[in-house]
Amino acid sequence: MRIDLHVHASNRSACATNDEDSQIRAAMAAGLDGLAFTDHFKLVPADRLAELRRAYAPFRIFSGIEITADQEDWLVLGLPDPCLERKDWDYPMLWRFVREQGGFIVLAHPFRYGSVIHADLAFYPPDAIEVRSNNTPRLREREIRELAERFSMMLLTNSDAHSNGMVGAFWNDLPGKPATDRELLETLHSFAMAENQTTPAD
Repeated sequence: MRIDLHVHASNRSACATNDEDSQIRAAMAAGLDGLAFTDHFKLVPADRLAELRRAYAPFRIFSGIEITADQEDWLVLGLPDPCLERKDWDYPMLWRFVREQGGFIVLAHPFRYGSVIHADLAFYPPDAIEVRSNNTPRLREREIRELAERFSMMLLTNSDAHSNGMVGAFWNDLPGKPATDRELLETLHSFAMAENQTTPAD
């Protein structure tokens, strides 16, 4: 399954220039099998998610969210809990919540805004880290890979697309064809455990 786990839509992200339907069609045209919408502090409403899934099946569409905490951006996948839409998270609190609920947490575009990671990855290691994206500094890739190895984080490559021109630049190859958020979670957790890290597409 070729999937982009970091996509924004103008329906919920003010920084995005294309809506859900446009982003989905761009992903399909790029040869992807699925995507996760990860808007800033906003989940796709459950009824809208169901509508999109029906309209674009068999293309897979998943729920996600991007949360800023402790000067870093975090993707939470597979956990469509409205509690995540709060804006007062600190990272340890977010990490504990996601762990308790069985979700999947990703450090998005590390080093995008500075030369250091502000979170304590040793004590609160996320499940994965973005090694490549449209907003991940390519010159920091070796450091990102070293962090992934040191803290046993899965490597992900996502577009962080805010427009449909960015969709398809990066993706992940995952086994199977998960159809629900719960199945995506199971796939991500099992793949992370089995592989420890993935090799991103060039």
